[in-house]
Amino acid sequence: MTVSMRNLEEAVNAPLFIRHAKGIQLTPVGERFLNHARKILHDSRAAVEDLHQQPETINGVVRIGIAETLSAYLLPNLWGDIAQRFPLLETAFHEAPASQLLQALRQGDLDFCLLLTSNISHDSTLEVETWIRSPRRLWTAIGHPLLSVPELRLKDVEKVPFLLLVTDDYPDVISDYWQSRGCHPDIHFRTNSFEAIRSLVAQGKGVTILSDLVYRPWALGGQRVIRRTIDDCITYMDVGIVKNVGQPLSPA
Repeated sequence: MTVSMRNLEEAVNAPLFIRHAKGIQLTPVGERFLNHARKILHDSRAAVEDLHQQPETINGVVRIGIAETLSAYLLPNLWGDIAQRFPLLETAFHEAPASQLLQALRQGDLDFCLLLTSNISHDSTLEVETWIRSPRRLWTAIGHPLLSVPELRLKDVEKVPFLLLVTDDYPDVISDYWQSRGCHPDIHFRTNSFEAIRSLVAQGKGVTILSDLVYRPWALGGQRVIRRTIDDCITYMDVGIVKNVGQPLSPA
């Protein structure tokens, strides 16, 4: 081991180890070298795995319901990933409100749904697997007074104009949360458009509370949107798969 360590130091022409009575420790140069070595090993394993990865041979049709919110933010990449991994599989996506998708699922018209699992009722007939848990935060314009509040509370947000997104049962979810905290938002505008919310927030017309998954720092007009955690408002938007318990995929 000692010879190998000495050979390695000679190869890189730098001291990598500090030797003392109780053993050895890495020098600052050794720490940097270790990080590079770990990255090389990781990339090498990834390259080998990629070479051995073969496209799946599953074929047929799979019918997938997808929530309106998720179409814009997840569907493009998801569709491409499925096509790459399952080239023989035909995917039929159907976008609709969650209530309609769940009805179609129970009727057997869909194989499974991609939904905001935090926004639906769970019962024993449904199998729910959450993939993503995305925290909700306050969105404001640059320089908004709430950004300078030392400890931000939901009571502080209640005092300013609120912009409410109305897709995927979000109004019910967020209203229940406000009421459970004894607060009531001062709603000035309702819309199902993410871009309208983003632009109005950036212009200082109001604030909103939305998930990090749908956050983008810039509005269409080029203004900046800032997000901040509300100290006493810890809530999440969960995303996952919902299917009927024991339901097989549709036949090819």
